[in-house]
Amino acid sequence: MKTAVKAIRTLEDAGYEAYMVGGAVRDFLLGKQPDDWDVATNATPEKVKELFNRTVDTGIEHGTVLVLLDGEGIEVTTFRTDGLYTDKRRPDSVEFVQSLEEDLKRRDFTINAMAMAEDLHIIDPFGGKEDLKKRLIKAVGNPDSRFQEDALRMLRAIRFSGQLDFEIDEETLASIRKQAPLIQSIAVERIKTEIDKIFFNKNTSRSMAYLVRSGLNGYLPSGEMFNLDWSLYKEEGDHLKGWSFMLYQHEKEVEQIREYKFSNEEKRLMSKALEAARMAEWNAWTFYAFSARELAIASFLSKQSIDIPAVKSRLPIQSRKELAVSGNDLMQWSGDKQGPWLKKWVEEIERQIVFGLLQNNKEQIKEWFLHEYHRQT
Repeated sequence: MKTAVKAIRTLEDAGYEAYMVGGAVRDFLLGKQPDDWDVATNATPEKVKELFNRTVDTGIEHGTVLVLLDGEGIEVTTFRTDGLYTDKRRPDSVEFVQSLEEDLKRRDFTINAMAMAEDLHIIDPFGGKEDLKKRLIKAVGNPDSRFQEDALRMLRAIRFSGQLDFEIDEETLASIRKQAPLIQSIAVERIKTEIDKIFFNKNTSRSMAYLVRSGLNGYLPSGEMFNLDWSLYKEEGDHLKGWSFMLYQHEKEVEQIREYKFSNEEKRLMSKALEAARMAEWNAWTFYAFSARELAIASFLSKQSIDIPAVKSRLPIQSRKELAVSGNDLMQWSGDKQGPWLKKWVEEIERQIVFGLLQNNKEQIKEWFLHEYHRQT
């Protein structure tokens, strides 16, 4: 906050208005420590750039300049009103204005439409403080207009319900039901980001209940899969746990939710977690072959309580890199050239060591390998 206040004072000393705005004000009033502070001002972006030594044009076409101050970055945005949102995401045009209230009017929810002066005085034209007390998520002004401007706001309302453990205002919820088809105009990457955040919530079940109750899930890819008993889900800081939980409960594979454009690594990790969760039993090789993150998700899915780091730490080796021999050693000892046989034998040596049947010692491995290799060839 100190850096934001310093930026505000610089703007005020130059004759402009400036306030802290947005989610940081909401979190501050809730007694939380905001991650980032944003500033709104009636100074134009060009004036902001003149007043500060170091700035970055992060969104200057929409009035936003990143001010670098005291080792921090503060986004400073000029008061504005928005034009039409033909893509249901960004305004086609913006108009800079001198009125703070006009700027706050364009925001999504009343709890995000407050401003705070440097003396901590709250400017609250839409009743955000009262809605914070009521623990209520309510659209600013006409909810139909807010959701028609940016359809992702519907999913954001649902995400905030779990993130803050708030209820959604009935008029706002009714609007989500009515405007739900508009979510199909939103890029799936933006939708996935919001759902990822829902899976980070301590109250995921509340968000998911609203997702289904509003009917919004019916317009999302694989939307029927969100209809689950989410009270069984416990957030632990890994969004892939939520997606995996959904697949596991429905007995589906990752391919079922491919439309969300997961990265190859995300798909691989979920597939491995599901594979481990569906195993009848785990042994030493399970703890060796699967990563701690994969096993953490899998243990939750299969309702196992295991100290995974402790078990993994007791393994003779942690990875193939720790093997006392290499593929070159096996080729030299066998006299054979590289081929599919090599991978098979390296893995078999790993298994022997992991199960404690063979010491990770080069001479002992050589003796065992030559005996078994010649016996099988």
